[in-house]
Amino acid sequence: MDVVAREVVIEPGGSTGWHYHHMEISAIVKSGTLTRILHDHTVEVSTAGDFFVERAGAHHVHLGRNLGAVPVVLHLTYAQPEDRPFAVPAPAPAQTSRRISPRTR
Repeated sequence: MDVVAREVVIEPGGSTGWHYHHMEISAIVKSGTLTRILHDHTVEVSTAGDFFVERAGAHHVHLGRNLGAVPVVLHLTYAQPEDRPFAVPAPAPAQTSRRISPRTR
């Protein structure tokens, strides 16, 4: 298993697509505003300087979107399991009642 530091850029209007990770990921938003929709349809908005953790496993499917006018730049750190991809594409979860996270701005 390797420890990886990675920069991810999401252009304005861009999206990660629905996906999940086999490993927990620590993320810092370096610039822009990231809107994440989580498996339970909770919406979390993170801006420059915010830190968040993406939980591992197919039951933690999520989508990241850049609804702003500038690129979202994320700095990620994670322990990469051998023979596992960084992200696994997944279908959108079934619609449930939408909740707004206290972190939503």
